[in-house]
Amino acid sequence: MKLVVFGPHKRLGAWLEDGSVVDLNHAYAMLLQSKGEPRACAKADAEVPSCLLAFIEEGDAGLKAAAKAVVYAKKAKVASNGEKLVYKADEARLHAPLPSAASRVAMAGANFYDHSADVSKMMGRPTTVEEIKKQVKEGTYNAWGFWKQARNVIAPDACTPYPARTQRLDYEVEVGAVLGKGGKDIKEEDGEGYIYGFTIVNDLSIRDGGRMGGPDGFFFAKNFDGCAPMGPCIVTKDEIGDVYKLKLKQTVNGKVRQNGSMESMIRKYPWWITWLSRDMCLYAGDIVCGGTCSGTALDTSPVVEGKTKPDNFLKVGDVLEAEVPGIGKLRTTIVAK
Repeated sequence: MKLVVFGPHKRLGAWLEDGSVVDLNHAYAMLLQSKGEPRACAKADAEVPSCLLAFIEEGDAGLKAAAKAVVYAKKAKVASNGEKLVYKADEARLHAPLPSAASRVAMAGANFYDHSADVSKMMGRPTTVEEIKKQVKEGTYNAWGFWKQARNVIAPDACTPYPARTQRLDYEVEVGAVLGKGGKDIKEEDGEGYIYGFTIVNDLSIRDGGRMGGPDGFFFAKNFDGCAPMGPCIVTKDEIGDVYKLKLKQTVNGKVRQNGSMESMIRKYPWWITWLSRDMCLYAGDIVCGGTCSGTALDTSPVVEGKTKPDNFLKVGDVLEAEVPGIGKLRTTIVAK
């Protein structure tokens, strides 16, 4: 199922193939009412909550009930009081499918073979994919990452103000694994069982971070208003197929910049879940992003006198589309601050 957050009250919805959205909680309440359930609304609130995080926490039981709600809504279209159960695409404003303002968004650094090889070349110490694979096997390829603040997550079709502190704003199409339950010190062989579904995250980054200086420079290079477009939906794990076969694409003003595959991912999601949960609890609604493929502005920009040329980096007015077949397209416009 493709889950979205929509409308002025940020309700849970099911995103259908034609772009329309089913209000799952309302539809399930009407289904129960049609069967003579005396406390239909209360039962619907418990079994198919209108809040995304609460619904995720219901697990498989919630999904089974939601599937019944979708079938009912497609037939009924409206509730007994005339209120809509299904909204057309142009009637349903989508928000970022961020489960909660408390959700943590973890980002894996340099976690695709092709991207890592291209960055190493740009930095003047070229390393081949084969050499990186050898380092991973030997345990000398160090894992690292960072966090995106939930407050900086923005919706599909939203705008990102161009940060004043940079002349080199970059893009990175990523697939985020949304956790369905919490845990600590999770074993790698159990990590897959913690994943609920997947969404798209565009990791917008300041690449001339040295301009900020100080120990927090990298944090500010990765965190600013609108730095984490997310969406358009969460696709549940049962419908995504093999996530490591998914294709990744990013266009800027219609021109393809990134065109890669999840097959290039170095360390898979269960590894990162294990690594992150060591001595720290992870929770339902947390998101683990697996990194990006080659083709970023950083990858493709020559270095002149110690600095990357700014030509390929984002400019005010640019329109980005991060696309992952099976999940959707995530559009973002860069605007003046």
